[in-house]
Amino acid sequence: MVNAIKGLYISCDIPMAQFIINMNAALPQSQKFIIHVLDNTHLFVRSDVAGMIRSAIAEFREQNTYEKPA
Repeated sequence: MVNAIKGLYISCDIPMAQFIINMNAALPQSQKFIIHVLDNTHLFVRSDVAGMIRSAIAEFREQNTYEKPA
């Protein structure tokens, strides 16, 4: 018998994958969203957390964007 899990396939570079893995590790066990780490640049996660991952990445990028002083 085959067990299927609905999820979201994420393909990204290694630093972004590590950011997502660390974000997952900081959550309590009941809220963890990574189903399987496929390799260094590919993750399989629960599909209901896509918005949360996108907003966390956007916030991270905003914090790490250089703005030239006026």
